[in-house]
Amino acid sequence: VVSLVGALSGDGAHVEAAERPVVTDAAVSGPGEIVIGLNGDADTYVLAGEEYLEAGAHAAEPTDGILNDRIEVSGEVDTSKAGDYEVTYRVSDSSGHTAEAVRTVHVVDEMQTMQGGVPILMYHYVYSADNPPENLDGNYLLDTKLEEQLAYLVENDFYFPSYPELKAFLEGTHSLPARSVVLTFDDAEAGFLNVGIPILEKYEVPATSFVICSDADAAQKVVDHRSPYVSFQSHSYGLHQAGGTIGHGGLISALTKDQIAEDLTHAQEILGTTEAFAYPFGDVTADGQQAVREAGILCAFTTQNSWAHVGDDVTALPRVRISGEYELAGFVALVNG
Repeated sequence: VVSLVGALSGDGAHVEAAERPVVTDAAVSGPGEIVIGLNGDADTYVLAGEEYLEAGAHAAEPTDGILNDRIEVSGEVDTSKAGDYEVTYRVSDSSGHTAEAVRTVHVVDEMQTMQGGVPILMYHYVYSADNPPENLDGNYLLDTKLEEQLAYLVENDFYFPSYPELKAFLEGTHSLPARSVVLTFDDAEAGFLNVGIPILEKYEVPATSFVICSDADAAQKVVDHRSPYVSFQSHSYGLHQAGGTIGHGGLISALTKDQIAEDLTHAQEILGTTEAFAYPFGDVTADGQQAVREAGILCAFTTQNSWAHVGDDVTALPRVRISGEYELAGFVALVNG
């Protein structure tokens, strides 16, 4: 039996709830402008006898900013007994508004499971036909194509695992439901923020946006585009630039392990998240992988184009590239293997 009481730290672990300002204004009620969302699937499936892996939640509000470290979690999950359990996430802002989200954990005696690997999708930019980019290439996906892809996933009951689930599956210690898939979008580009996020919300599909945190408005992007279905994770603070000697020439190969770790920690402080990291340009070094481990990041991603497989190093995972040139049939083949 896992009993969940307390606040969530940046990595989803439980810590003692910090003291919060007491607001006595009885007129204050409701969520105000807080947006809270779950990490991973709102309907989480666990095989009886396996561990329930707490994935946490994310939240933000215009005045207080990112609220992830204020989220309190409660509930009980008994994975020795099949049944449905609820885990509740609750967060308050400094004005006394309170918002909550609820995860239903289905403990099941049997289910069809993923075998051998899982597709982690790598998207970049989204655009609409009435506002095409000047330099259109495969990194740009038309909004109608994103919509038909998400519709396919939803209509075919795909499962959207959290990073704790993904990590444990790839390490061979956890089962994922059949038809599992992870969606990631690199760079937090304006088209994704303004066009892509509303489509994710329409289909209620959770995804990750990897943010370049050296952008002056990085934290503000998270607040302005806060969504129940988007977790904003690190694309580094200052590594998304040239200066290295391997791969695509990203800066990471010119830095020491400690310098990389400092960069990753700085990005985490800005975003309030530690679950995932995307290597800029996909460039990976041994020092970079060790920095990822020391930063407590659960899963880190390259641009190598393939499914992730059980036994892969979770500090350098491949992803399936989604090109704007693909038709739906090609997408279907990629996510089904």
